[in-house]
Amino acid sequence: MNMNIVIERLNPDVPDPVESRRRAAGRLVRTTYAAAVFGVLAFFVIYFGAPLVFLSGPGTVASSRQVISLPYVVQVINMTVKQGAIVKAGDQLGQVRSPEHESLVATYMRSIADIAGRRAELRIKGRVAQETLEAARNYLRLTEETMSRIKQSDYASLNFQIEILRQRALAQKAVVSQEAEIAESITQLSDLDEISQQLRTRVEEAEHAFADGRIFAPIDGIVSVNPARTGQSLTAGTPIAEILDPKDVYVIWYIPNERLVEPRNGENVMVLFGNRRIPGTIVDILPVSSVHDQQPLLAGARASSQIARVRFDRGEDPPALNASVKVHMFYTDVAAYVAAAFANVLSPR
Repeated sequence: MNMNIVIERLNPDVPDPVESRRRAAGRLVRTTYAAAVFGVLAFFVIYFGAPLVFLSGPGTVASSRQVISLPYVVQVINMTVKQGAIVKAGDQLGQVRSPEHESLVATYMRSIADIAGRRAELRIKGRVAQETLEAARNYLRLTEETMSRIKQSDYASLNFQIEILRQRALAQKAVVSQEAEIAESITQLSDLDEISQQLRTRVEEAEHAFADGRIFAPIDGIVSVNPARTGQSLTAGTPIAEILDPKDVYVIWYIPNERLVEPRNGENVMVLFGNRRIPGTIVDILPVSSVHDQQPLLAGARASSQIARVRFDRGEDPPALNASVKVHMFYTDVAAYVAAAFANVLSPR
């Protein structure tokens, strides 16, 4: 049996395994290198070229809100709702207790009691003056008649005449004093009645506004984040809860200061929230500046940005309230069209 086997190494139809592995590895290295180079180039092109195509800035999804607070120091007894709860107008949100309100009502009641005591004193003085006024007038008439008779008589001594004149003066003083006391009592009683009524009205208004500490929702809406907690003490004016109106949703856009074109009312923008692209329109550019809470602090103080209000297009489903978004405003319609087409191609089906 012939054991000699001839291996044809130079046969072109038989691939060399070593060369095959080298060629495959070379293709992989070249592909990886090319991808890295083009990726870096694409990054720089997008990073430095994007500001020339569109204006981008951070924003926050917001809505009109109703802040619920009281002008007293309060302690929360209980809260029946939590953040994110949907409430109707008139629903009870919780109940509070206020020693300051109780002290205010007690002060009003003490004032009313003091007025009642003062009114009683004035009524007594007026009654006494009214009852003794007729007697004082009779005594005055008697002294005047006596004085008239003394003038017609030649036998009255000078001392007697002086005494009668003094008695007539005292009688006149008593009559005038009692008449003035009656008139002033009537005037002061009327004033005290008016003040007492005003104090009672204030007490009723304070009690009605406080409503025994029950907190009600002023509108239909959603309870915002961080409502007060049971047992928490709050200073006057501190929000107990905030109600957001889900029917009036918009985006607060912090427009960057570095921009090629000034945004105007009516400009179309694109709101980016995750993978979603929601079309919107600038409806108002506010004449104020502010700092976005999530802007990075690179060096020194944060730069303030002008604020614009963006409304979503009709029929669009807005993101959750208080969500952070990005807003893009393309400088040209062509750029906006190309970006929308590119996004449609890359978007998952």
